[in-house]
Amino acid sequence: MSNVHRLRTTDRIFFVTANLLRWVEPFAESEYPVMLDVLAGVRRQLNFLLCGYVLMPDHWHALIGVSHPLTISQVMHDVKAVSARRLNERRRTRGPVWQHQFWDRFVRHEKELSQRLEYVHSNPIRKGLVSRAEEWPWSSYNISAVGMTPGTARQIRIDHVQLPEGYRA
Repeated sequence: MSNVHRLRTTDRIFFVTANLLRWVEPFAESEYPVMLDVLAGVRRQLNFLLCGYVLMPDHWHALIGVSHPLTISQVMHDVKAVSARRLNERRRTRGPVWQHQFWDRFVRHEKELSQRLEYVHSNPIRKGLVSRAEEWPWSSYNISAVGMTPGTARQIRIDHVQLPEGYRA
């Protein structure tokens, strides 16, 4: 059994990143809604908080809150497994899609939560995909910043949270 601390840590909000394998083709425009559907479906099934996200051509970032007994490892395993199955079906391919590991860090305070959300939403700008965050349809920016309500294939509901006073990881 692994002794990685995150496997046991719960009741936290995590900033996570999952990357496609280097030899896997980046997402086609028609595959972004598939990823959003998977993320929303796994969220309904496991009941975790989704505080922000961005889907990029070869990776995705999210702010995910888990409560005991759920762990971030279980959430990431399920999202990656279901999305790999769906992408392989669509592409008529087989095998792994995601890098085995994922990157995570638990959010330590309210300021860090805001900073991570800003990082998530500005990722398409840094990568040269758009010039303004609101132009990238595959993120929670327009829902969280503008207050739009989800309802299209390009949007899923996010949770607005305020960390309790004294919240420390």
